[in-house]
Amino acid sequence: MPDKYHTLRNVLIAVLLPSAFAERVDSASVNQIGQTLEAIQNCMVQSPAPWPEEWKQEYLETIRIEIERHREASHFAERLEILREGFTGCWEGLTKNKDRALFEVYRCRMRWYVEHLMGTEFPSEDERQMLRNQYTDIWNYAADSLLAQFPFLDPNVVQSAKQDDLNVFYRKIDAPLIPVYLRPMSDEQVQQIKQHWNTRRYSRVDVWRRLGGDSKSPLEKNSLSSNAQRDYELTKQSLSQLLGLVWMVVPRRPDYYVKALEGQANAAKRLVQSKREAQNDQQRLERERSRQVLQTEHISFLLVALLQSASCANGSPSASSQVQTSVRGQNKGSKGGGAYEIENAFQER
Repeated sequence: MPDKYHTLRNVLIAVLLPSAFAERVDSASVNQIGQTLEAIQNCMVQSPAPWPEEWKQEYLETIRIEIERHREASHFAERLEILREGFTGCWEGLTKNKDRALFEVYRCRMRWYVEHLMGTEFPSEDERQMLRNQYTDIWNYAADSLLAQFPFLDPNVVQSAKQDDLNVFYRKIDAPLIPVYLRPMSDEQVQQIKQHWNTRRYSRVDVWRRLGGDSKSPLEKNSLSSNAQRDYELTKQSLSQLLGLVWMVVPRRPDYYVKALEGQANAAKRLVQSKREAQNDQQRLERERSRQVLQTEHISFLLVALLQSASCANGSPSASSQVQTSVRGQNKGSKGGGAYEIENAFQER
């Protein structure tokens, strides 16, 4: 009998323990999700966007849905920590306004980021180090080509600007919310980025010219305090092209994000078109008003002339009658009196 009870107890333990363990794990994941969403909401409150309240809730709900969809993902707690740490930089980089089309772009982009973070194979520390090495290799290559293209640059300043860039990327690789910082690239992708960099050498000449490189006194033109500052700005603005080249090779944007980008572009076109039409309407109204003012002036002039003519026709003495009256009544002894007599005598003959 004791053996029977012992066996029954072991069966109950085997059945109940996994269920209790699952409940504890589920409860832990719910708490982790709640803490993550609370941290995101606090970040949004500290740097508020002029969005209606329903937009903010929609933004949070998009993040929550993607987290819930991947509750069974490996390294779930680590992924949520990356989301909490990486969200602040993404949020502060948004251009916050009441443009609904732009809001849709930001909402879909965050959906993509969370979906990619939660659904992609989690990188090992070796893979993260490999990605750091790849970024270092690309940025070293770009810095060396800048020194070859612009020999006047101070190598120490170029190295300083390059390292400042890389330090930012290293921090993002440690918290890889953005897709380009999550997984290492292939050797082929690294070579593609370098090739694209080489084909854009003339765009870096444009950067140099904007900084005053084609002027005899570029420092006065751009208020740069020293050649070192000029070299730093040229290096930083040139290296900023690299991240766009990285996005060209990894990874593919999801369709819903591409659709949001197209919607925002179409909305911007409609806005420009409506402004252009409003400006044309304003110019047309100004021309019509100008013609109306001119017509009013002409009509006013004609009315004044007609009123004066009517006044003369209703009994005002004409100039000729007044002259004749004054001539007939003129004294012969006055100056010019005899001349009128000679003229009258001549007419009688």
